[in-house]
Amino acid sequence: MPFNNPTPTTRRRFLASFLSLAAAPAKGMPLFGKQRARDLGKVYEYLKDADLRIKEIGRQRITIKNIIFSNEEFRGAWGYLDFVDCKFTGQGFIRLNWLVNCTFTNCHFSGFFEFGNAKNVKFINSTVHGERSILGFSDGDTGPIFDGCKFINPDYDHNQEWGILCDGDVLFIDCKAKGFVLEGDKKLTLRRCTTEIVRLGTAYPGAYSDKSQMPYSDFLLEDCDFTRGVDATNLELNSFTLRNCKVGIFETERSVVRGDMLIENIKEGHLDLSRTDFQGKLTVRNCSFFRLHDGHCFWCPSVVVPHTLIENVVCGTDPANISGFTNKMTEEKRLPVTKNKSTIIRDCHIPHLHL
Repeated sequence: MPFNNPTPTTRRRFLASFLSLAAAPAKGMPLFGKQRARDLGKVYEYLKDADLRIKEIGRQRITIKNIIFSNEEFRGAWGYLDFVDCKFTGQGFIRLNWLVNCTFTNCHFSGFFEFGNAKNVKFINSTVHGERSILGFSDGDTGPIFDGCKFINPDYDHNQEWGILCDGDVLFIDCKAKGFVLEGDKKLTLRRCTTEIVRLGTAYPGAYSDKSQMPYSDFLLEDCDFTRGVDATNLELNSFTLRNCKVGIFETERSVVRGDMLIENIKEGHLDLSRTDFQGKLTVRNCSFFRLHDGHCFWCPSVVVPHTLIENVVCGTDPANISGFTNKMTEEKRLPVTKNKSTIIRDCHIPHLHL
């Protein structure tokens, strides 16, 4: 590959099921004065053949403005490109191995695009819209950054999910998402984002015949508004940090956290950490929980966490369950799964505590 020396591209698990979409008829889109990619002349040749581009102009940056990419096939690699006010439509026609040192500003995506390994790639004030819309990325070096972007799918269906799916790292800043999956198999960071009916995703165990090869992710969620809906269940995690966020009902059931989990400065909503496999330390500090859900205002499974710290937490009059088990669970069933070595509750105001 002309831009660097990559490792072989990792094919995403969803690729096989979505390649069939390439044969589906694409919805037409008016050009509104935009040129098509095939009318770009020499630049079009460079998009089709990265080796030719490097041979003729090297890594000189190219700006591509006000162009529509619709059902035109591109393979290989793109690098040192700045796309501005461009539209990308179609199902599976863009399937790259590498995307290197590129920006997409005020661009619109509607369809399925595999951008391969992303290195120094940024999407700025761009939009991904509608069902059958996926931006897929492999491991890469640094992963893509989405800054001020919108992801909109008003027809969300749990059985047919669309989204931004990354085998490696991905960063979202000041983004708004509705009806999408935001996935980072190695690291997912959300800062100042707002979600509505959004699922956060990690690697799927069923996609790996050798489970030792499955990546675990680090989640960092800061200053976000999740009050209109976020699904943080079924996650495969190394670490998890939820800080300065607004939540509605935030649950982590059927998730695995191999390292530490930090919940900090959550001032509204309900937190339910039950039915989660904790293998490290859990810290919940500087939080307030007043919303009733499933009989509790806060549920923390300290019995199945090696080390738990609950510090400066305020709860309402509804029960807070710090043990993680119900009264119906017998000692015979509880003891085999108990792995707590220490639980510290410090500087809290919890009027009704189940421990």
